[in-house]
Amino acid sequence: MENLQQLNIEFRNYLDSISSGLTDDLVHLLRGETISYLHGTHSDIKAFYFEYEFDYLNIVFWGVDHKGNIATNTQSLPTRKNSNTSNEEWNALVPEEIWNKISDFEDHYEDDDFDEMMDEYNEEKYEIFEQWFSDCWKKASEQTLIKMNAYFSIHDTYFRTDLNTMKTINEDEIARIFE
Repeated sequence: MENLQQLNIEFRNYLDSISSGLTDDLVHLLRGETISYLHGTHSDIKAFYFEYEFDYLNIVFWGVDHKGNIATNTQSLPTRKNSNTSNEEWNALVPEEIWNKISDFEDHYEDDDFDEMMDEYNEEKYEIFEQWFSDCWKKASEQTLIKMNAYFSIHDTYFRTDLNTMKTINEDEIARIFE
């Protein structure tokens, strides 16, 4: 378990190293400077959705208009990642070194408590990741003095975290906001 805890420490350190870049990306986003609108049209964005992949933790976002309709192209965040690999083809947010270590652990660990250990590791990893993103969002909102509805979640889920309240909200509750 100690090795897995160390991997989460390494992951937290990596996220800390890219925090300023993500915060800058979010500042530009809140100011409307980096939004890629659908079909070249301009629409007032009323909310942003941020989703991440389960394994690689890659983040994408899109904006919706006052009716809750998608108004932007989907884009990836952060726009710049630290060079966390010697492999130019590696494009996951999770550093390749950490990915390889966890894969090696999964391949070679044989004790009965494997599932429990992996559950604990993943739970902590996702808490670290979600707190990191939330902290960057708060900093960007404070820097711009812009408060925008924003929702963060794992890809393709019914439940999301409202980044302004840090409470769980579901798709139906979000839809009512746009009625």
